[in-house]
Amino acid sequence: MAQRLACSSRHGTGPGSAPGGGTAALVLPLPSADGLRVLSGHLVPAEPTEKKRAARARVMSALPYYCSGEVVRGFGRGSKELGIPTANFPEHVVDGLPCDLDTGIYYGWGCVGNGDIYKMVMSIGWNPFYKNTKKSVETHIIHRFENDFYGEVLSIVIVGYIRPEKSFNSLDDLIAAIHSDIEEAKKQLDLPERRKLKDHYFSNSQKIMNGH
Repeated sequence: MAQRLACSSRHGTGPGSAPGGGTAALVLPLPSADGLRVLSGHLVPAEPTEKKRAARARVMSALPYYCSGEVVRGFGRGSKELGIPTANFPEHVVDGLPCDLDTGIYYGWGCVGNGDIYKMVMSIGWNPFYKNTKKSVETHIIHRFENDFYGEVLSIVIVGYIRPEKSFNSLDDLIAAIHSDIEEAKKQLDLPERRKLKDHYFSNSQKIMNGH
């Protein structure tokens, strides 16, 4: 199917990004490259929670991120196996993601065509449970649509990160994790600062069109 639109752009430089490109300070303990940190002149192993915070800070520094493209057919598992329909971007959109946007589960806002804006949760990566050999971006719009929207343009703004991707012992465990991700996304997107990003990036059509 012919491409309709495909563009991507960062917005701001962190989770505290303000409209117009300003940023709020984010101060976290960052371990050195060898996993050690300096404390009172001595090198000590970085704590696991410290590593997780540093990794999360690095991922969040790439957000918010805007991406748009035509919805194509994916693996056909979302609705049939999981009961959670997802929309897939074509390969050239996936390949265009920045290298500092790690694989994992994210949340944000999504809009199909010129329709309403809804909360969304998405997966970027290889879906370890299914052992995919091709990287994908699968978006679940938190809304019940009456019909499929293959061929429509899906525009999203990724505003937050939930967790890295991982495998699961069973399909039921995977489904439970996805539902947990959805609930976390809904909770985060109810925060005033997340709603401001929705209003900012979807209320200015020129900003969305030119990718800035």
